[in-house]
Amino acid sequence: MSEYLQFKRKIEQRLEILEESIQELEQLKLVDQSSASRWREHLLQVKSSLEDSLLRMAVVGSVKSGKSTLINALAGKDLLKRGAGIITAFITRILTNGEVSGWVELKSWSQIADEMNHAIRMLPISQEELSEGELVDVRSSEDRQRLKKWLAKTQREWQQTSGGQLDPNFILLNAYLEGYKRLHTNVGDSVNRLIFDRDSLSQHQNYVGQEGQAVYIRDMELHYPVPWLGDKIEVADCQGSDSPNPLHLALLQQYLLKCHFILYVISSRTGLREADFKLLDFIKTLRMFPQTLFIVNADLDVHSEAEDLEELTERVRTELSWIVPNPRLYAFSALYHLIEALEGAAPERDQRRLAMWREDRALIARTEAGYARFRDEVAQRISGQRTRVLLGSGLSRLTMVAGGINDTTRVHKRFMDHDLGSLKQSSKHLKSKQKALQSTLGTLENAIAGLRESLRREMDNAVGSYFDLTYGPVIKETLEVVEHYPVDSQYQKDLSDYRQLLRQLHRFYLEFRQSLSRYLIEKVNLSVIEFAKEQEEFLQDRLRHSSRAFWSLFTTALEDYRKELNKYNIELRVIGVAQEGGWSTMEKTTPPSFSAFVDNQVVGRGTLLMKFGLGRLTRFLNQLKGKIGRRKTPAEGESQQSQSFQEAVGLVKAETKSELIYNFRDYRQNFKYGYLYKILDEGTGQLLEEFKSRAEMAQLDFANLLKQSEVEGEERRRMLEALDRIGQMSEAMVEELDGFRCAVTLDWSAQDENSGAAPTQVPGSAGVC
Repeated sequence: MSEYLQFKRKIEQRLEILEESIQELEQLKLVDQSSASRWREHLLQVKSSLEDSLLRMAVVGSVKSGKSTLINALAGKDLLKRGAGIITAFITRILTNGEVSGWVELKSWSQIADEMNHAIRMLPISQEELSEGELVDVRSSEDRQRLKKWLAKTQREWQQTSGGQLDPNFILLNAYLEGYKRLHTNVGDSVNRLIFDRDSLSQHQNYVGQEGQAVYIRDMELHYPVPWLGDKIEVADCQGSDSPNPLHLALLQQYLLKCHFILYVISSRTGLREADFKLLDFIKTLRMFPQTLFIVNADLDVHSEAEDLEELTERVRTELSWIVPNPRLYAFSALYHLIEALEGAAPERDQRRLAMWREDRALIARTEAGYARFRDEVAQRISGQRTRVLLGSGLSRLTMVAGGINDTTRVHKRFMDHDLGSLKQSSKHLKSKQKALQSTLGTLENAIAGLRESLRREMDNAVGSYFDLTYGPVIKETLEVVEHYPVDSQYQKDLSDYRQLLRQLHRFYLEFRQSLSRYLIEKVNLSVIEFAKEQEEFLQDRLRHSSRAFWSLFTTALEDYRKELNKYNIELRVIGVAQEGGWSTMEKTTPPSFSAFVDNQVVGRGTLLMKFGLGRLTRFLNQLKGKIGRRKTPAEGESQQSQSFQEAVGLVKAETKSELIYNFRDYRQNFKYGYLYKILDEGTGQLLEEFKSRAEMAQLDFANLLKQSEVEGEERRRMLEALDRIGQMSEAMVEELDGFRCAVTLDWSAQDENSGAAPTQVPGSAGVC
């Protein structure tokens, strides 16, 4: 971080010098108010870029891979509860700025009731046990007793039918029951935030250490300075990639969409799992492999020799290489480095383990070397990202202001050194040329507006085709999954009456809904985000391609203007061209999650289950009541029961498809207006702003120039002295700032080549280095 901080301090110093120069030029009336205001506006934006924005670093991996231990090692403190439960539906965020503090937000009773009643509807509970529309309140002792009975019954049934595997809804409800006694006094009608200071921060672990408490948490945030990482870094402890709850994966996906770096933790005990490859596929879709560092978290109790650890690391590298080109892989023991950082504060058991591990010097040397390389890489990545932001949004504007001040000083000197009469005549001609430059800017504004409309139509067509409700690939495939979802034969057994038929249908629906949720998160989300990334790349390519033509038109008009000025011995600097600039807005705007969109719609209105799970299907089954009750031969009865069940399953699937089509239709509009149109408008707006700012810098106030050239005596001498001094300073600064940009750009190119990323382009760097 030291190189970045040195670079940042240099920019701050140049900013202060330019502010003082503008003030001096104003006092001497060598610059008009509009020009000074324009320069100050750009300097304010440079100041804004000096205020470090939040960088997000996601720590991901499977359950029990050591994510929390790694974060604790990075912080040098046992900050997070190690080995916390997998039920938590929130991401623990640690911010490295501010005082040591934190907070935990507990859900409101209404949110808890919504979650619990939704989960209860997903359990195989009969209408006799819970009538349609009846709500359960965990604050009621009677409801808690009922819920315990339902969970015990559900557990027995699943142990007999599903090999003991429990549904996430069961785990959620069981956790709410377990944690009620401990936390019910802290929960209220609105969200309750519990605040921790330096002395009480460790108490947050009481709420996340057990599933019974963690399930009541809505969100949490810890503040803990980590000097070697720097300020405004958000380190996120994410849910395990193999969590049984598909909504956890959806939350993880949404966080990865807005993060800047990924630390991927792989346990040395298990290596890569199936869930890892699914998550890696998602990271690949995000095009974030170059921003991902992989860690083999070594268990030194299992891999007690350096050769063993080296062999495992190479095996993981080989497996990763099938998906990740040139993976950046580091092997070390996060627990070893945490205990080492804690020194005497570590528990006695951990200190004994540390002493035992240190007996194998080769093994310790291996983990220390891996950890040192990893920390250096993380620090370098953070410093690089900070520098990119500062260089892209700050340095170019600073260079333009310095160049504008330099032009002003040189032109003033030119006017003060020449015959006033000839200058008055020339100024009239030059004003007309300024109008021509402004006319070109107007042409560009119209051209960019036309480009925006053209791109909007093309993106409309792409969205319409992708989300076509009949032929769109993602919708068609999803509806086919619903249509062809298999019905296990166990659901068609013992359909002795309509009540049993309803119970079996409900069980089928629970399995069906869970499978569909996972499909939407693992497949549909992935497909939609892939499409979104393709549209981003299409937009970037078109903006980049079109901007070259626009810059050609603009620079031609600017060059004509400069040539006219040169006829009168007035020289303007070449204003940096940003034709290869990145489009920062696309890093800030992310596509909405389709799975979250569907879940919010369904859970909010209770459509799926209330519509046909306990409502419409009940009416349907009541019509079959008489048929099933009539006397028939065993074969006829079994056939009719199976037929009735298949008809009911058909209704479930038909209603599900209708609901999905409804949500796809709404999501399509949300995707266009809340995402695609937004990045299009901001991208074209950013392009137009580049032209406007440069055209403004090229403007000269000839009336003020003529007025100041008439000044005589001591005031004239002071003006000339200031113009000489500020002119020399600003000219040297422009050259220096161009040197900064070139040096950093070359350094980035080397980093990008090593990481396999696409070459970085810097605003204003084209043709300079």
